[in-house]
Amino acid sequence: MNKLWAIFLVSIFIVGCGGFRSTRNIIPLPNEEMTILKLSNGVAMTKNGISVAIAPIQDVKELDVFGVLIVNDTSNWISIKQEECMLVQDGKAVYPMETKMALARLGSGYKAKMPNTFTADVFEWRKDINNRSSRGSKVVDEDKKVSIVTGSKDTIYLYFSTQGSNAPMQLIIPNVYNETTKERTSFSFKFEIQKK
Repeated sequence: MNKLWAIFLVSIFIVGCGGFRSTRNIIPLPNEEMTILKLSNGVAMTKNGISVAIAPIQDVKELDVFGVLIVNDTSNWISIKQEECMLVQDGKAVYPMETKMALARLGSGYKAKMPNTFTADVFEWRKDINNRSSRGSKVVDEDKKVSIVTGSKDTIYLYFSTQGSNAPMQLIIPNVYNETTKERTSFSFKFEIQKK
């Protein structure tokens, strides 16, 4: 019986220590086209009437997670397919995990949310954005397309299985699609990894 207890305690110790392993900070690399959101280590950019603000979710140890706020200032619906987004690291493109798979890996109690400082960062960047609501505008169809109406905003979360590398990374949000003009707008942000 003592051996079983010893195995049990060692197992808990190993699993428990995994939660305390050193984590990484994902830090944006400056670029003249984007604004750095200093409090949340996020980035923001506007192109073609579409604004994107991104924050790395630093408190997740199992996956690299990014919250992506998309704001539609065009006069038309815009849409995006999460599965087309990619994280380029070590010369390889990694696509996001399906949300269901990521949440299964992170545990049933996990709920993604932007850092507490993100709202203050967005307010400093563009005061008008925080006053907008999503107005229930997100529509996911059979093509896994997220659509956002004019004047609205929405947040998606991208989960990447890239924790094994400390190489710099580039997050690409491609093909934000204007449903009327057929114009596609892409965003690209570079980050570096700093060990805590």
